[in-house]
Amino acid sequence: MPTVTDESVSPLRRLATSIPDAATHWAGARWTWPVVLVVAAVGLVVGVLTGFPGWWQTTIYTSAGLTSVVMLFLLQHTTNRANHAVLIKLDELVRATRGAREDFLDLEDRQVHEQEELHDRLISTTDDIAPDDRPR
Repeated sequence: MPTVTDESVSPLRRLATSIPDAATHWAGARWTWPVVLVVAAVGLVVGVLTGFPGWWQTTIYTSAGLTSVVMLFLLQHTTNRANHAVLIKLDELVRATRGAREDFLDLEDRQVHEQEELHDRLISTTDDIAPDDRPR
């Protein structure tokens, strides 16, 4: 089976993947929560000491908004990567299973109505099998 080597991937693509991967790793580290808690406490103390001026509110709102957007994209990146890996593994299992139907390969790329039709066919086929003969 061919593998993807680092030489076959463009430097820009490698960078576009490595930055979100590193950020996701950092955001998911166990020490991130205490750091965020300390930063929030410092921001609150600064707000209390300065009387919550307009610049403080703008800084807090902007920081919260930007952090939320970045985290949304990081979550989407991580979810897409994990889902893609699972789908590849499932396709490999279907290919390796004797008697498996190949029309279920790459099902995620099909239209919803095609997925529903395959699901209905699968359910109707399973309903025709006697309960003792069904796979467990």
